[in-house]
Amino acid sequence: MGEVLAVIPARSGSKSVKNKNIRLINGKPMMAYSIGHALQAGCIDRVIVSTDSVKYAEIAQEYGAEVPFLRPAEYATDTALDIDVFVHALNYLKENEGYLPELVVQLRPTYPIRRISDIENMVKYMQDNPGIDSIRCVAPAKEVVYKMWFKDEDNMLRPVITDIPECYNLPRQQLPKVYYQNACIDVVRTEVILKQHSMSGKKIAGYDMDENFDIDTEEEFLAAEKYIINNGL
Repeated sequence: MGEVLAVIPARSGSKSVKNKNIRLINGKPMMAYSIGHALQAGCIDRVIVSTDSVKYAEIAQEYGAEVPFLRPAEYATDTALDIDVFVHALNYLKENEGYLPELVVQLRPTYPIRRISDIENMVKYMQDNPGIDSIRCVAPAKEVVYKMWFKDEDNMLRPVITDIPECYNLPRQQLPKVYYQNACIDVVRTEVILKQHSMSGKKIAGYDMDENFDIDTEEEFLAAEKYIINNGL
């Protein structure tokens, strides 16, 4: 089987929770948890952190990740896209090391709580199903998208979903089950990233999860820290 590379994209700075990627959570920088998850997963061959910060790079290496490059500033802004970050990383490794993995696992550093088995199950799914472009974690949506609206400038409402007539008037029990991507783990084929210039491709499998520990606010940070302490993680 081909190589499996884990990439943890950890740019410096954050507006919601200051420097959240390296903020201590139960005494350990937050991104160190994702590094640990990747290192513990038996299916992953290399663990790389893509960062624009020398300080972040030093912390990443201290916890066992490789940092073979610093990410260019244009790929470390608030509006930078995942695809640009991953194309840069893969092209750097290909051009400077002749290294090109078969699969890439994205582990966002804002997820300090993950099951290692989920990473391994998702990688195995991709290895067992060569026709699939990617697999990503999803969780049941709490809000019903069939009852959501766009609002025009003249205050008129337009339904977001139009393939089911007047779905917004139906009981939710009669509507299809909807999932949202929770950003915990993504596994994608390298050729999809480089040849299709996409982080997902066309054939996207879903991996069901019930929990969501993505940290984007101070409240979520404190809740995750409490969970980690209470569960000895």
